[in-house]
This record gives sequence, structure tokens and C-alpha cells, in this order.
Amino acid sequence: MRTLSLIGRIVMTGALSLGLGAAALAQGSYPSKPIRLVVPYPAGGATDVAARTLQPRLQEELGQPVIVENRPGAGGNIAMTNVLQGGPDGYSLAMTLTGMLSINPVIYSKAGFQATDFVPISRVSLAPLLLVVPEKSPYKNVKELLEAGKKAGKGGMAYGSAGAGGLSHLASESVNSHANGNFTHVPYKGGAPLVQALMANEVAWGLLGTGDVRSFIQSGKLKAIGQLRQGRSELWPAIPTLTEQGVPGGVDFDVWFGVVAPAKTPAPVVKLLGEKIAKITAEPAFRQRLLDLGGVAPASGNTPEAFAQVLQRELAVLPKAAQDVGLKLD
Repeated sequence: MRTLSLIGRIVMTGALSLGLGAAALAQGSYPSKPIRLVVPYPAGGATDVAARTLQPRLQEELGQPVIVENRPGAGGNIAMTNVLQGGPDGYSLAMTLTGMLSINPVIYSKAGFQATDFVPISRVSLAPLLLVVPEKSPYKNVKELLEAGKKAGKGGMAYGSAGAGGLSHLASESVNSHANGNFTHVPYKGGAPLVQALMANEVAWGLLGTGDVRSFIQSGKLKAIGQLRQGRSELWPAIPTLTEQGVPGGVDFDVWFGVVAPAKTPAPVVKLLGEKIAKITAEPAFRQRLLDLGGVAPASGNTPEAFAQVLQRELAVLPKAAQDVGLKLD
């Protein structure tokens, strides 16, 4: 199965050219020219910010320019196929995010790639999804909210997402399954419109990334009653996870931003890049910079193998969630 091949691919990637890749590194020939770090969205977005925060330190570590290249369009598919076309030589990388590799190949008939076309290198930043309710919502925790949804029956209450097909939507459907699927989905065109809808009490709840809601939670205009991750984020130590509140299984995903490369990139190149990025993300100054921007660097174990496990878990849940809601965007 494709989902079971990702970790093995880390071990096997570049196996046929392992000797060549090792020799190149031993001779100091990689990297010998500028490296492209392709971003699937316009400048200024969260994915772009992650890339540009990493870029100056990565080029210092590698001794070559790292050029951030924005290639928006088609839900990220243009950028990802462009990286594949660049070839598996370590000079074309993508800064991607949760759902790109696991959701896009399911919801787009011509995405142009599968998850197994890429090898994960390292995650750079994590931003927990928060389950947010309006300021005057009567629900103090996730259990109360889900019980209300069950009692209201089909279509009795609505939740909002930042857009059909994204992680906010599909993770919300995983939460909705714990209320017998009774909540009705209302898609908005991004996080900011969803925030406004919540403050206007148009929907009962929504899942939003830290960057979208941090100031509204801090000012008391919205309430966060849960975070979707395996353990509490250092950004939100007082907010319990959904798993802690009895809502396990498929709803513990951070929004992550990470670097991937074409699948046949030589294993020594993947290893080198992974080690360099892990070193950078462990630096106090880099971690503080991410915190200031509303993100958290992976605390430990930031390896290609660990990243592959994250992707494998996504692939076991998110494609099915997309199929269950019948989502197609082309």
C-alpha cells in the first residue's frame, strides 16, 4: 500500500544512486549551485512565512543561495508538479503543508502527483488547529458542544470551515462524526471570514489555525475549547486537546509546514538537508522567531523518518475523509 511505503521510501530513496550520492557529498559537490525552495502560495501567507524564516539560515548552513520561489495556483498543484519537473537532485525543494500530499491527489482528478512522488525531509513549523466558539457560546468544552449537536439532530446546528476541501473542513468532519454527523458544514473563503462569522454567531464552532485567531482569543472575542494535536502546544498550554476530552482518532493534526523533495533524491542529500534543517529548528533564536509569528518548531526527533510517520498517519485518515464527504474540486 502507498501509505505503508513512505517510511520505507526514506530508507530506500536513492538506493540505486546511493554510491553516487555519497561520493558527491564526500567530494563536497553538493550543493554546488543555488537551491530553489518552491512555495505553493503567494508571498505573505503562512507557508511563505515559514519558507522565508528558514531561508537565511539554511543558505548559511549549505553555503549556497536558497531562493524562495512562489508558484501559486490550482490549490498548490502547480508548485508541486514544478518541483517534480526540477528533478531529484536536491536543487528543487518544496515548502508544503498539512494536507497537500494527502488530500490534493484525492480531490483533484489531475493533481499531477501522489504522496509517494515525494520524500519528506523535515518539518519547520507547527501551528495547532484550535476548536473555537463565539465569545458568548454556552459550551465550555468539546463534550458539551458535541452533546448539543447530537440533541439538535441533523441540520440543527452549523459549523464553519475556512474552505471546502482544506484541513479545516476535513478535520472538522472528523470531529462532526463524534456528534453523529449532525452538524451542517458552512464553508467560508478563508480564515478571516470564518472568524467574522463566529463573532456574528452565524455558526456554532470552527477549526482555525493559531495565526487566524490568536489575537481574538487573547482579547476575549472568541473562545478556544480544544486543540487538535497529540499533546498540548507550548503556544496554548492551558487549552486541552480533543483527545484529552474524549474525542480520539483522526483529530490530532497540527498544521505543519515542512520541506519535501522529489522521491528519487539521493539518500545522502536527503540526510544532509534533514540534519541541517533539524539543527536550525533547534536553535533558540529560530524557535523564538517562530513563536513571535504564532508557530512552534518541532521539539525533538525532527528527522525524515519522523516526518514520514506524520504523513503516513495523515494518509490513513484524510483521503478517506475527503472521499466520505464526496469532495471533488475539478
